[in-house]
Formats: sequence, structure tokens, C-alpha cells
Amino acid sequence: MRKLLLFAIALMATASMSAQIVLWNGEDKELGTDGGFWNRADPTVVDDNGNKCMKITLKENAGGWADEHRMAALPMAGVNLKGLRRISMRIKMAESHNVMIKLTKEGDGGYTGDETRRWFWYDAANGWQTLVYEYGAGPNSENIVDEGNTLIEIWPYEFDNKWGQDILIDDIHLEGPMVGDVAVRTLADGALTDKQIIVTGSMRKGNYQNTWDGDWHTEAYDDYSLLLSKLSADVSFLNLTGAAVADGDGPQLRTKNPNLLILSPTDFFDTDNVIRWDGEKNVTPKMVINDAYPFYTPIDFTATNVELTRKRYAGYNTFVLPFWVSATDLGATAVYTHKTGATFKKDTDEFNPNGVAGGNVPFIADYAAASDEVLNFTDKGVCTTPDNYDGSDFKGVYAPQSAENLWGINGEGKLQKGGNTATIKSFHAYLADVPSSAREIIFEGNETMGIGATLVNSEKRIVNNVYDLQGRQIVNGKSVNVKLQRGLYIMNGKKVVIK
Repeated sequence: MRKLLLFAIALMATASMSAQIVLWNGEDKELGTDGGFWNRADPTVVDDNGNKCMKITLKENAGGWADEHRMAALPMAGVNLKGLRRISMRIKMAESHNVMIKLTKEGDGGYTGDETRRWFWYDAANGWQTLVYEYGAGPNSENIVDEGNTLIEIWPYEFDNKWGQDILIDDIHLEGPMVGDVAVRTLADGALTDKQIIVTGSMRKGNYQNTWDGDWHTEAYDDYSLLLSKLSADVSFLNLTGAAVADGDGPQLRTKNPNLLILSPTDFFDTDNVIRWDGEKNVTPKMVINDAYPFYTPIDFTATNVELTRKRYAGYNTFVLPFWVSATDLGATAVYTHKTGATFKKDTDEFNPNGVAGGNVPFIADYAAASDEVLNFTDKGVCTTPDNYDGSDFKGVYAPQSAENLWGINGEGKLQKGGNTATIKSFHAYLADVPSSAREIIFEGNETMGIGATLVNSEKRIVNNVYDLQGRQIVNGKSVNVKLQRGLYIMNGKKVVIK
């Protein structure tokens, strides 16, 4: 059953190994001891170029079970597999050969016969090689339990008489992504719905070959695809700093939510929206966001470049962004922020023409013309997304939601109350409540934005430049407390009826 076609698997050596579930790595063992292995094949902790590892020496057994000294035996008492079924280990041997491992469980409910045997081909020519064994595939895989296992048996030369051979073994790990101390593989598709998901364990993808029946089976494992299947589109921030990450596939993880931000401990991801520590601050070379998807970050970071996809209509548009912007940044003619603590007073709400808005501050931008071109920004400090906004009536939105009974700005630049099918997108804002008597928002030093219909009560405050139908100016926009006679007028370029 020797493997004829050599097959190598490469794992990124620079990935952090500390985040995985370690079954044995020798670091806490004393040199010269058995390191916790059962007394088979003379287990001894040794030093290999500064690295503690296990050495076993194969020998013929004079009595008892004839094969017991052809293997290493790692006890599993008290170990919980936590739903993980992939085991990796490093091994160093003098010859190329099949290496077999077997997971055993004694007593009631023990595994059937030898069906938990898995073989891998070692061909590293007296060098270290990582072998991967998958107990989610093959015979008896459905019977593997998390607790109550007895041993992992490691057979470097199967049952060959290789007496006197020394074999080094190290870094025996359980592999696979975990969330909340649960293996991701055990979750239902779409089960992860929180805005932020913290991943531990390991994240890898690759192929390996092993056998359990004499035929070599090529198996693929892809923790990125697995994790993606469990994510809902609501997940907006993925924290991988507690996982051993290799073979990065960031673009795949952003399939459901292109706004997804990935906090990664490595440089394996050649993709947008990946945040890394540069020694002084968290930074991403490029953040790409779209108002059709949710956005969330629990940390501050710097985005060297930002691309935002959202339409702008001619006239007024509501915004909220996680970073400071100016009218110039936005290509707008003006930016207005809500007066601090302001609420509707009879007929009006007041906004200041600041020209700038801070991160997470809802605002209104005035555009001379409509555009759907991508907005580009550089060197932006992205702010932590607040879970709750203050008591202001003007609120920003970082996830698409229903706009029923909320006041937003429509495509004509007017405030409009949302019906039962209305929605509001990310990076927009709304007014939570508008009294029925209100018919305008006042921009200090500028024009008034009508609310919904162009009907205006004759008793209200006028702050527009008002013209009659012949184009003659009737009221200067800076005038106050002006009462118009009943009739038709031109206000903000539109006909207005005064009753």
C-alpha cells in the first residue's frame, strides 16, 4: 500500500501556532522525560536545534503485545475535540514511508475494529514535514466523539521491522476554525449573525492525500469556505487575531458582505478591507464600502484609501460616515450638521452650514448635480461604530433597514415619510420624528428644504428667497417673520401654494 506519487503539503511557517488547540508541542516538558506519552518505543523529550520535540525509538518487544513498541501513544484522557476532526502533526524520519495514525476509544462505544486508521506519505528526506489527517472523512468518521477518546497512536513505519530507527514528532494540533469555543463545522449554515465574529483555532486551506482502504484519497480542506457558509450577511467585522492564519483567502470571506472588515494577524491577505497593526496603529491600505450592505467596526483604524459606492441626487442628501469629511471631500457644494441638542420647534428644525462633519456625525450634503460615481477619500481615520446614538432626532444608519414612519430625503431632495415598504441604506441618515405642522428644515444662512409636499402654512417663518410667478423677488431669504398672502409663489425653484 505504499504511495507511489509523492504529494507535499505546504503550510505557511510564519503563521501563529499558539492559537490552535495544542495536543502536544513539548514546550512545557522537561528534557529526558517521557513528555506524557505512554511508555512505548522509549518516548523521550529531546532538543532539536532549540526546539523541544518527542523522540521515539522503534524496538522489538520481548513480551506482551508484539507491536506496541513500533508506535508512539499520546493519551487523550480529558481532551475535548470540541467538534474538530482534523489533526496535524510534524514528523522527521530517516526514510520515506507511510505514516499511520489511529484514534482509539476503549470500552462501551469504542470505535469499530481498525477503521479509524489513516495513512499519509512522508517524503521529506530526513527533514520535518507536516502531515494532516481528517477524521471528518472516511470510515467510522460519523462515530467519532469529542470526549472519551483513549489514544492517538502514531505508527511511523506501520508494522515494518525498523528496529533502532529514531523518529522525531512535534506540534500535534487539532485544526479548524472555532467561534465561542465551538467548532465552526458543527454550526448550521448562516448561524453566525452577530455584527462581530471572533474566530479562534486555525484558518487554512489546502489538499492532502491519505488512505484508509488501500486507495489514496485526495481530500481538500478550506476553512475559509467553511466559515463563509456559516456567516450571515449581517456579519460586518471578522476578528482573526486569535486564530492561526495561513493560506489566506480574504476575498472569499467578503462574498456575502463586501463591506466586511477583517482584522488579521498576518499579511497573507492580498485583498481590500483587511486591517493590520503596523507597529503604531491599525491600518488598512484600502477600504471598499457600499451602501447596500451593513458596516461595523469595534475599533479605530486608518484607511489609506477609501472607496464608497452610493448615489447622490441633485440637491439634498443625508449622510453618515465613519470618518471626518468636508464638502470638498464629497464633491458637494455644502455640508450641514444638526444643531447640537436641537429638536423640532413648531414648524422647523435647524442645521448649521459647517462645511465639515466628524466621524459618525449624521449630516446633509447639497449637490449641484446627481452622480453615481464612486466617492474616493484618502488617509481617513475610521471611528469605532457606536452601538447607540445620542438622543438627537437625526440619526445615522450603518445597516440597511426599514424606513417605515421615518423621515428621509427622497430623490427630489425633499423630506418624505417612509411607508411600509420604504427602506434606508447604510451611510444615510433619517429624522426620527417630524410634527405634522412642520413643513421645512432651516439651513442657517441658506435656503429652506421643503418637507414632502410643497404646501406651506401662511403663518410659518419664511427664510427663502421668494418670487412671484413673474420672477419678481417678494421676500429676501434673510427676512424673518414674513407673512405671505394667499397665492402661488416660487420658492427654492418650485411652485408653492400659500393658503
